[in-house]
Amino acid sequence: MPMFSRKGLLLVALMVTSIWIAGCTTTQVAEKEEALSPCIQYEVSSSAEIVNIAYCIKPYQGADHLHMSITIKNISEQTKRFRVNIFLPDGGSAGGLFPRKVKSDAPGIPAGEELTREFPMLNTELPDGFVIMVKEIG
Repeated sequence: MPMFSRKGLLLVALMVTSIWIAGCTTTQVAEKEEALSPCIQYEVSSSAEIVNIAYCIKPYQGADHLHMSITIKNISEQTKRFRVNIFLPDGGSAGGLFPRKVKSDAPGIPAGEELTREFPMLNTELPDGFVIMVKEIG
């Protein structure tokens, strides 16, 4: 007598697939304040726009950690550089510069262009909320 039936194996495969698909969550940032979750707060410079936020748990330095990916768009008429800070409810934080390094021919994000960066966090669970701050660097 087999240990697992075909239906049992199919059910296990379906569960594993659904957990894998649900592992990464992506949220599109809405333009209207009332459409945003009350647990997520944004403080964004007038020259920037958050286009996409994605977060998931994946391996980092030998263990599973939360990773947050943020896409920033420069909506001003000039090339700009931004500083992004992410704060989690439990006190964890991360952040960095957009773009990370400045080159002589590219001192920032050109007008109308987008840039995506991913930040590994120390957390091992998905957050129930967070604060994202985007500041323009003068």
